[in-house]
Amino acid sequence: MVKHLVMWNFKEDFPEEKKEEMAKEADARLKALVGQIKGLTFAEMKRNRLPGSSHDLLLVSDLETAEDLEGYQVHPLHVALANEVIKPATCNRACFDYEY
Repeated sequence: MVKHLVMWNFKEDFPEEKKEEMAKEADARLKALVGQIKGLTFAEMKRNRLPGSSHDLLLVSDLETAEDLEGYQVHPLHVALANEVIKPATCNRACFDYEY
């Protein structure tokens, strides 16, 4: 199994009133990818609500293999989600992947 973690901050000019809506849309669309992308067994987006964290959003996902992670990253459904919802709102991406 592979754990795929990605964190972002909201862009400075992204409207405060749209942050919750964006996070919910990203979460719903990520969860909908489970079963549609080979090897993706879990995906969710969490919004930071506690002080002290360095990022505003967290993607947590599980994939069966490293090859599945590679396929997920270029899959058209994932690319569309990234381009339509995540990239317009975020910056400062950080990623960490590990096998377990």
